[in-house]
Amino acid sequence: MKRKLSLTIGLILLVLGIALIFNKQIMGFIVTNMTEQAISQFDEAQAKNSKDVNFEFDDVKDLSLQDVLKAQMNNNDVHSVGTISVPDVGLQLPILYGVSNTNLAIGAGTMKKDMKLGKGNYALAGHNMNNNTTLFSPLTKAEKGMKMYTTNYERVYTYTIKKIFIIEASQVDVIEDKENERLLTLVTCNYDGSKRLIIQGEYNRADDFDKAPKNAFTTNK
Repeated sequence: MKRKLSLTIGLILLVLGIALIFNKQIMGFIVTNMTEQAISQFDEAQAKNSKDVNFEFDDVKDLSLQDVLKAQMNNNDVHSVGTISVPDVGLQLPILYGVSNTNLAIGAGTMKKDMKLGKGNYALAGHNMNNNTTLFSPLTKAEKGMKMYTTNYERVYTYTIKKIFIIEASQVDVIEDKENERLLTLVTCNYDGSKRLIIQGEYNRADDFDKAPKNAFTTNK
């Protein structure tokens, strides 16, 4: 009896140890699957009627495996309002309404109410998981001149990256509208989470979805 108990405890500890060692890989795998599913679940009206809507980025916590598993349980109820792509760094994510913990475990969250693609300063937040592939992590490879694309599946809006910089977490003015400027501002954490990495692009053009650049939503990993 004691031997069986010891074996059971040992097995549990082994499983927990493996989970801890491969924590980031497990999270990345689950998040990638949720991201792909959310992109296909486009429903702008449904997304904006969600009860889980929050625009306070300061309330966002570091992403844990528990957060990812919780988001996975609610994933079927998460609907996107569009898609964002930066093909040159292999980023393609659903745009989700608000920055709830569930949304940011799946894709890019809108940081202000009533934003419209191609107008004002369209600001999106996302997690940096420091693995170069998941959520906003690929933005650490972004360079000036790269193209960024957003779409609501009717039109595709093209932006060119003009600024890449680091700010303090308290500098929220970066997402405010700028007079006579149409911007796409992406906000994520720097490598240790103490500050914010900002990728900002200027608006170039809008095309019908079926006439957009062929590589707009084909990532080059």
